[in-house]
Amino acid sequence: MQVISRYLPLLACPTCAGSPLDIIDAGAADLVTLGCRHCRRTTGYHDGIWHAMGPHRAARTLAQLSNIVPPTARWYERIWRGRSLTLLSGRPFPNSEELDELAAALRPGPGRTMVDVGCSEGLYARALAMGGSPVIAVDHSLAFLARLRDRCRAEGLDVLAVRSLAQHLPIRDDSVSGVAIGGSLNEIGDQHAAVAEAARIMGPDSRFFSMHLVRSQTWKGRVAQLLARSAGIEFPTLGGTHLLLRGAGLVATDVRTDAVVVRITAVPDVSPEGFAAGAQEK
Repeated sequence: MQVISRYLPLLACPTCAGSPLDIIDAGAADLVTLGCRHCRRTTGYHDGIWHAMGPHRAARTLAQLSNIVPPTARWYERIWRGRSLTLLSGRPFPNSEELDELAAALRPGPGRTMVDVGCSEGLYARALAMGGSPVIAVDHSLAFLARLRDRCRAEGLDVLAVRSLAQHLPIRDDSVSGVAIGGSLNEIGDQHAAVAEAARIMGPDSRFFSMHLVRSQTWKGRVAQLLARSAGIEFPTLGGTHLLLRGAGLVATDVRTDAVVVRITAVPDVSPEGFAAGAQEK
């Protein structure tokens, strides 16, 4: 109950998006019922996870379905995540370098709440929590969230695990200091809605960070990406990524590319000319 209580002022109803939410039943330390004052719907926080899908369901693509099975959650970070950027970028690219870029972009610290969207096992969430931030980690996969919960408990990290969709974040407007999406943008489904939701929950001084894959410029890469699209994995162009941000009211302030691996930092665009002038590609 202590974890959900700390985050309660930031949360919104997954059904009507209303707030505040109230704890209406706390029969056990890890079994809590939350109620919405507006629509009166309830949600449950139990076994360390807030179940906040509401009426929403994940797209039934192969990529999304594969994430809900325990073997994927068990081996994803251990086998694939630590090697993927080296394979895809064509150079040595360890997780430590990626996490350094994440920290530089979002500047975690006490009082700066972060959201890890499509968190999987929480590579980003755990790193941001280690940097001192409270973190809300969102995924639709219970298998991944269970691993995240167990690792955070073992490491004493301040992370709230939330079962929800990127397109329907149960978080209040303008309430967090940073949003990160680590690789999940490619398989998240409606990318426009996901980035718009990230922008909605960001405060005026918030920062956004995404690592994702863009469309390949080689014929071999394009063939591989064409096959991946059949599983529900989409690869925007770099220009298309800027349009995603612009459509959500964000502007890129830093863009780093290694082959198809792109890392973008963005902030709320407060000036009409911000989109044209803001991106500094490296």
